[in-house]
Amino acid sequence: MLKILRPWRLGPFVLLVLLALQPATAQQEPLELQHIYGPDALDFSPDLPRIRWLPGGLDYLHPEDNEDGAGTSWMFVDAATGDAEPFYDPRPLAEALEGQLRLDAEDAAARARPGSLRLAPDTDRLLLRLASDLFVWDFSAETLTRLTHGPEDEELARFSPDSRSVAFVRDADLYVVDLAGDEVRLTTNGGENTLNGKLDWVYQEEIYGRGNYHAHWWSPDSRRIAFLQSDERDVPRFTVVDHVPFRPPLEVYPYPKAGDPNPRVRLGVARASGGGVTWIDPGLYGHAEILIVNVTFSPDGDVWYQVQDRRQTFLDLHRADPDIGKSERVLREESHAWVNVLGPPRFLEDGGFLWLSERTGFQHVYRYDNDGELVNPLTEGRWEVRSLNAVDEAAESAYVSGTYRSAIGADVLRVALDGAGPTLLTEEPGSHRASFPEDGPIEHWIATSSDLHTPTTMTLRRADDGETVRELGGGEVPDIERFEVSPPELLTIETSDGVDLAAMLIRPHGFDPARVYPAWVHVYGGPHAQQVRDGWQGSRGMWFQYLAQQGIAVLVVDNRIASGRGVESTWPVYRNFGEQELIDLVEAVDWLGTKPWVDAERIGLDGWSFGGYMTLFALTRSDRFRAGIAGGSVVDWRAYDSIYTERYMSTPDDNPDGYDRTSVLETAGDLHGDLLIIHGTMDDNVHMQNTLQMAWKLQKAGKPFEMMLYPKSRHGVTDPDLSLHLRETMARFILKTIEP
Repeated sequence: MLKILRPWRLGPFVLLVLLALQPATAQQEPLELQHIYGPDALDFSPDLPRIRWLPGGLDYLHPEDNEDGAGTSWMFVDAATGDAEPFYDPRPLAEALEGQLRLDAEDAAARARPGSLRLAPDTDRLLLRLASDLFVWDFSAETLTRLTHGPEDEELARFSPDSRSVAFVRDADLYVVDLAGDEVRLTTNGGENTLNGKLDWVYQEEIYGRGNYHAHWWSPDSRRIAFLQSDERDVPRFTVVDHVPFRPPLEVYPYPKAGDPNPRVRLGVARASGGGVTWIDPGLYGHAEILIVNVTFSPDGDVWYQVQDRRQTFLDLHRADPDIGKSERVLREESHAWVNVLGPPRFLEDGGFLWLSERTGFQHVYRYDNDGELVNPLTEGRWEVRSLNAVDEAAESAYVSGTYRSAIGADVLRVALDGAGPTLLTEEPGSHRASFPEDGPIEHWIATSSDLHTPTTMTLRRADDGETVRELGGGEVPDIERFEVSPPELLTIETSDGVDLAAMLIRPHGFDPARVYPAWVHVYGGPHAQQVRDGWQGSRGMWFQYLAQQGIAVLVVDNRIASGRGVESTWPVYRNFGEQELIDLVEAVDWLGTKPWVDAERIGLDGWSFGGYMTLFALTRSDRFRAGIAGGSVVDWRAYDSIYTERYMSTPDDNPDGYDRTSVLETAGDLHGDLLIIHGTMDDNVHMQNTLQMAWKLQKAGKPFEMMLYPKSRHGVTDPDLSLHLRETMARFILKTIEP
């Protein structure tokens, strides 16, 4: 057994903010888990409006739920004045649905007021998916046109920029249909092993964004569609089983684990009127395996796309001619470790573009000319830009969000295109998210703001100085006043090598410094995945309050890898998951154990996903924890998907010692403390196989442990009844093992 025995040097206890809530009164009631989870759970976050900017940036849509529960009413709002009126009359659409689809009046009325609007770019038409087919409603003509006919499902449908056609995927092939219903099939080889215009599991999960399966993009002139074709023939399949039905259905899908063959992906450009596909030749790479991680069109119609090597040590930005497929490399990003996906270039009127890069160890915005030559940086310093929100060339400005003042907060800034410097648009402390119009001179934007002690609010703000024009909602959480709340404290814990770890501490309710309390620690720990933020906690925070109500001190801590202090803070993890993360975690726990009101022998730990891995890693490589709860855990990185794992660990062939060192399977016999393992049986991300492998190793080593499985649940347990059961199970285990 390897014990982590690091000398502890107490660093400064920096209290950043204290939650100011009403003191406990006789009328306050005990907080029960049913208040936080389950079908009757309370909402501990404010009710915020959903707002969608319309083209031009002067107006937006605001949906309102109807009191009768029949769908959503969409309001058209003038951003400057707040004047609102209905965006469209749903009654003619409901009548058309009754007549053409033979729907009853109630169903037709609900479908005529959908909760989300798939509008044409000109906003004159609405795309609907009904009875497995696509329909278009013309607001002005009040006509409903059926675009597709047949038993097959159409998916990933998108209007063309000129609003005259819709592209979609059917049975893994790409199609286009015009507003008269004339359909053109653009690819013909789609099937189980070939996907056209649709991403597979690993590409959507790790590159294009969880839940985003779109892999086709219209050209600005609506004449072409760029698309990815994915060859899955060599990718190993994984089977997920729904064990609840008597005849269990199987889900079999391609899932490349570390070292397995990835899908072979190539980029094509199809003519929307039919007539063939031009395949883009990336050149340069020969037969080396590549990833295509971003695709877009420039305003003049060139295809811009990005390529990475399998291990993601570089990222190349290419420009290609869509007619002949010839490419040229515009620029390359490189790293001694890995390069993250950076997002598309933001094109400027002069043919140049704005580009995000982490080349300094912190992500910033850079301006390039049309030839890929650097003009100037727009931002710089030891903070990072998290997103490039908008560009207003008339005002010679861009708008970004980032960690300008604090790594645990988020600010919105206006930056000059000539690099003259940033202007802070969010003076209030805490975390601010921004929603900007996509085009047009920018006059207003929407801020969603909170801090640890202030519930989330939404405001309309001026673009030039960030001043609030109008309150849009939020700020009220009346149910929280029913319960006693222990004020969370934001602080930093200094490690022995001088790194400040962000942490949040919640003391037990009715805290008495003369008493000695057990403590519970929550961790995630993965690269650039913060758990400690200066923002409203919602139901997550109330779970911590529930533990505090039971007489338990709660510490949430981010190791340096997870800190959000630029990509440079994550580099120590390269080729070696777990070790530095555990050193930081143990030093934080040792700091906690020095408090005279904490029993250092009664400290537990929990985490989910990477946090589950960290929990198992800690309980098998240190003796600091009385108990741990590991949920949805990776137990050996050879069992997780190729693209995520190899980004940080390289391949098993290239780094066999690293994979051996980071596995928790071979250290199962060194388990210290009580252990509860949790997993969803239909987890298609971190497979339940991980938990069963760990269980087998623990059993072989003669180690007792507890396990809870959740049928029909995937990587998260989302069913309200099961989520309540999950937290009840965790609470019983915690109370039993650390004995408050």
